[in-house]
Amino acid sequence: MHLACHTLLFAAVLVAAAPSTRAQAPARDPLPLDVALALRSHNGRSPINLSRDGLWLAHTVASIQTVPRDTATRSYSATGFSFGEGDSRMEATITNTKTGEAIRLGGATSASWAPVWSPAGDLVAWYDDQGGTAGLWIRDMKTGESRRVPGLIPRTQFGFEGVRWSPDGSQLLVKALPSDITIAQANALSRVASAAPKFRDVPADSPSVHVQRVAASAPESGVTQPKSTTPVRNVTWAVDLALVDARSLVAKRIVTSTAVRYFAFSPDGRSVAYSVLRGSEPNSQQPVYDLAIVAASGGAATTLARDIRQAYGIEWSWSPDNATIAYIASGLAASGEFILVSTRDGTQRTLKRDSIPSFDPGDGENAPLWNAEGTQLFGVSGGKLWRIDVATGRGAPILEVPGWNVRAIVSPFASPIIWTTNAGRTAWTIVRERGGRRSAIHQVALDGSSSRKLIEETKSYSGLFNVTASGATGDIALLASDQQHMGDVRIINTTTGAARQGTHLNSSLERYELGTARTIAWLGTNGDSLRGALLLPPGYQPGRRLPLVVYVYGGTMGSTMVNRFGFDGSLPQFNMHILATRGFAVLYPDAPLRVGTTMTDIVSAVMPGVDAAIEQGYADPDRLAVMGQSYGSFNVLSLITQTTRFKAAVITAAVLHPDLATDYLRSVGYYEQGQGNMGGSLWQQRERYLANSPLFHFDKIKTPLLIGQGERDGDLVPADAIFTALKRLEKPVEYRLYKGEGHVITQRPNVRDFWMRRFAFFADNLNLSYDDKGGVQFDGDRARARSVIP
Repeated sequence: MHLACHTLLFAAVLVAAAPSTRAQAPARDPLPLDVALALRSHNGRSPINLSRDGLWLAHTVASIQTVPRDTATRSYSATGFSFGEGDSRMEATITNTKTGEAIRLGGATSASWAPVWSPAGDLVAWYDDQGGTAGLWIRDMKTGESRRVPGLIPRTQFGFEGVRWSPDGSQLLVKALPSDITIAQANALSRVASAAPKFRDVPADSPSVHVQRVAASAPESGVTQPKSTTPVRNVTWAVDLALVDARSLVAKRIVTSTAVRYFAFSPDGRSVAYSVLRGSEPNSQQPVYDLAIVAASGGAATTLARDIRQAYGIEWSWSPDNATIAYIASGLAASGEFILVSTRDGTQRTLKRDSIPSFDPGDGENAPLWNAEGTQLFGVSGGKLWRIDVATGRGAPILEVPGWNVRAIVSPFASPIIWTTNAGRTAWTIVRERGGRRSAIHQVALDGSSSRKLIEETKSYSGLFNVTASGATGDIALLASDQQHMGDVRIINTTTGAARQGTHLNSSLERYELGTARTIAWLGTNGDSLRGALLLPPGYQPGRRLPLVVYVYGGTMGSTMVNRFGFDGSLPQFNMHILATRGFAVLYPDAPLRVGTTMTDIVSAVMPGVDAAIEQGYADPDRLAVMGQSYGSFNVLSLITQTTRFKAAVITAAVLHPDLATDYLRSVGYYEQGQGNMGGSLWQQRERYLANSPLFHFDKIKTPLLIGQGERDGDLVPADAIFTALKRLEKPVEYRLYKGEGHVITQRPNVRDFWMRRFAFFADNLNLSYDDKGGVQFDGDRARARSVIP
């Protein structure tokens, strides 16, 4: 239930703005909502990639517009655009790494995404719904001409499902809608019945929200609760795999009506391998896939392996000699070993010795990387870079940096071969300081004989999808951010260590001074050593007691977000600079959870962190609030049923029922072997389900609650239940249901509306007054109470 992640609007070409010759101090004003809502970001799972000469970067930018959810499906728009990465209107872009010139591919108002360079770098292919229907487009860089592949409708779910070019660049491999079905018919297979009330028509720039409220003194009369129904879940991910001739644009379908997730040419281009989503293991959140192979010339497919455990179905790669596919057993129930599958007969061999750890980071996504000879495999585990000998299965770490964790291996996405320099002898890694404040690039000899740090910066570097490299220039390109800057592509030369900015998406931010973050430490009540990222207002004066908002998500280590812009600021609804620049402190605490004790664990981790912020002089103990999204909403309910110290609570995307026993049959696997964390069935662990259900403690709630929910975020049963229970108990609660929104509220009028309501909610319940710019007013070291406003 983690978020999935994001412009040159109405323009085809943008030249990076030249810096002002006259320095001007940024304004120490609240970050205006208009500015925050207009920030652009790189799409998190659409890989960046460099042209062969390293001159042009292909990337996907999430614009400030959204794609209408005008169908009853949560999965695709009427044009075939996937909502798998959110509903921001994506913009496929190529940017010159030397001049900053950026070319918007596709239509001025269409959604376009996942641009990929051909091996020679003379063509770039991308998906685009210009003309009202998703299609595959190819641009010739020499002529500037763009052509659409006729008769082919791409059907991708995530950004990483961009086209695959054959090794010689003559063909493209693409996931396509089956030829005998229309987009409308395919969308109809995954329609969801809505339990939302009827929304009134509003102007385009106005929020569309249905509000129910219970005042602190008594329930509001005459409020009709919307009826909830069980959604129809007849979802299919069946697609075709099509080969497209790059010259003639003729498409040939080599796999039909199959739930393909990931796909790749063999190194010799003669075969295609692909993973097929089979479903999940019984009573588990563990997905299982088949691994199949088919000749590029067509013919019958062969299933090499059945029901293999993988989190995303992308954690596999071809060997350089085409004879083997290596995959990582990944996901919640997997053990993280390297497994080799013969492409000739499907025989499998597990590279598992006592010295080899798990290579699954817990949520999958990483694929094995080979050396050029196919004799070694490389992976990251326990913060170290490991090398595994394929013949013997023996492994050893070749890079370990004390106080730091190796986070990723530098290699272009979808390449099965580790990227090297120095005639194939040197690899490169992304390393992050424990605690998350600094990132670095380290080089390491493949034989493990030497390593060194190339560059270190107070930034957060990305890995996997948003990192690439160029053999022609020796440049590494990756997404980098810090608390003052949203993610932009940073280009680092492996010879000199020189770094430069490759994209410049949000120059408007430079006009405002933003908050600064630091880490604070504490001991949990169970003895755990914990930390948290604390975001403070610009120009914070030591000793000033700030209203504190705790942003919580159980199971994450919030301290590692210390150098992430606004903590979750790539989306404006989670940009904590909006609060920090208005005079709030925001704490993102470490919140580790154990099996079966989630409610007590969240209190054990979070409340000592709140105490630490107070004891160290940052927080006003009388002005504490808490917020959470998705699973974080459940954590908020767990907190406010066990403590009355929070004066305000805000939850969004509440998709977990507060009674786990009631919710169990809706999502058995989630609770038994998933994020629900009960570690067994309702009948095996009856007391756990009851002990970890906040509903039975709702009568203890003293904290006013604000609920923000998308109309199309599941069946609304959990959010409705939370409101109904609190209404029955006559607890202060407000339920704002937004039309057309899914798991994340993204439409600008609705995002604005919910932020404005949060400001007012905090003012009311934390007893705050705001100045005429919207910032918290202070009298000395405390916020001014509303009662003293003239």
